[in-house]
Amino acid sequence: MTANPADPTTPPVRLSAGDPDQGVLATGKATLVLGGEPVAFELTVPAGPVAVEDVLPIFQGLSSLLAQRAAAKAAAAGRPVSCRAGCGACCRQLVPIAPAEARALARVVEAMPEPRQSEVRARFDDAVATVSATDLFEGLTEPDERRANAGRDYFKLGVACPFLVDEACSIHPDRPLSCREYLVISSPDHCRALSAEGIEKLNLEGDPSMAVLKADLRDGWMPLIHALIFDRSAPPSSRDRTGPEILADVMARL
Repeated sequence: MTANPADPTTPPVRLSAGDPDQGVLATGKATLVLGGEPVAFELTVPAGPVAVEDVLPIFQGLSSLLAQRAAAKAAAAGRPVSCRAGCGACCRQLVPIAPAEARALARVVEAMPEPRQSEVRARFDDAVATVSATDLFEGLTEPDERRANAGRDYFKLGVACPFLVDEACSIHPDRPLSCREYLVISSPDHCRALSAEGIEKLNLEGDPSMAVLKADLRDGWMPLIHALIFDRSAPPSSRDRTGPEILADVMARL
């Protein structure tokens, strides 16, 4: 966050979280320097003590904004994003999520009508069973090198995201932060092979997914397929910080 002024003639980017019928909201202004350019924001969050998931829509909007800006710059340089609906290669990768995202995804599943909800829950169960039959998860708390190896091994299992339908994300508006931020300008063939040498990811002007992870690490990060297990087995989310305090913590980590 910075005090550098943004162009006063440009409307601020407005992002909000919280329901005014459920409590008092607080609105503040901030300026972020993105790619050397000051960008003004107007942010609205619950004023009182809340959980990180209650502020998550702010960070979802920020992730999407950064991805859109990066994609526009790449397209202007003649390197358009190659990600398309129908290419679900990245939806078989190990997706790290914060506890707040696990709670949010569980609420998305709860809101699904039947039989869709039961189908998705069964996919979560199948994914966990497939991976649990290996020792892959034993490496997830080890140093980065071990986690990188675990990611490659996970991809080799071919476990599809429980939300993947016809090779496209069925919860696109509610997808995790890291999914919003994963865009490539290389051939989809490299993604299908998880070829580190051939995959060219877009570099975003910030990393909201990592910022939220660091601000919400009381319970540690987890793979997406553990979201429902976490939601039903972990204690209730801590609500010892106000919305503005959580927002400031995450923004300071971008």
